[in-house]
Amino acid sequence: MYERNSSKLARRGAVIALSALIGLGSSVAVRAASGDAGLRQNGFYAGAFLGAGRANNRIVDVDGFSNWGSPGWTVDYDDSGFIGGLLIGRKFQTSAGRIRLELDGALGDLSAKTNKLDPGGLDETAKAKFRWTATLRTGGEWAVGAATVFATGGLAAARISNSVTDLDRSGLNDPWRLDPDDSFRQTSTEVGWTISVGVEAALSPAWSLRLEGNHLDFGSSTHHVNHSANGRCGPGNPQRPCPYKVKNRLGVIRLGISRRFGG
Repeated sequence: MYERNSSKLARRGAVIALSALIGLGSSVAVRAASGDAGLRQNGFYAGAFLGAGRANNRIVDVDGFSNWGSPGWTVDYDDSGFIGGLLIGRKFQTSAGRIRLELDGALGDLSAKTNKLDPGGLDETAKAKFRWTATLRTGGEWAVGAATVFATGGLAAARISNSVTDLDRSGLNDPWRLDPDDSFRQTSTEVGWTISVGVEAALSPAWSLRLEGNHLDFGSSTHHVNHSANGRCGPGNPQRPCPYKVKNRLGVIRLGISRRFGG
């Protein structure tokens, strides 16, 4: 109960904080819109951003090992948290229009877990944690009044920890103990893809404010439990290590400020 309440408070706090930043930034942008000419000049820029992210994960019990005899049992688990980071980029003018190239890196408290992997009990917990993310994106931008709308896409990388923790006990009055044979924990750097859309407004000829949404997808990875192969992965299956497939995705809304450094 405490964890569920803490999760709800964290999500509400992220939404409230981000809404306050958006409201403040929007009012400042309106007052300083006279600097929009600098927004559309070529050259390098760098900045920082804060926002809220949501870790969206899915685990599949391929052979029905945890949910015995139900191959393909799927559980989704997600949660929200804060994120912040830095970005650098450059704008170019081409015959097809203005394009931008951006590189960014972020840290945040983005993790999620579930204990519904085994519907018959609460002794198995799946968890995913994003330790850092980075993206390299390119795309176009278009002037809309005093603002600039942009869309980008490209490569994403993240340091992700995926795990399943299984607890067992001999009797009702015995303490719970970790069963390492039916658990796994793996931290790896995963590469995937990302898309982003946003809007940017000038604060001055050199400074600009931006609001954007990003989707990052890191595909699926396969992990195994029953390492000793002393059990079956489901009715009729041979004794062997049993697979889980984990899919990791991330959605981010962020507010940023950047400074242009000329052409």
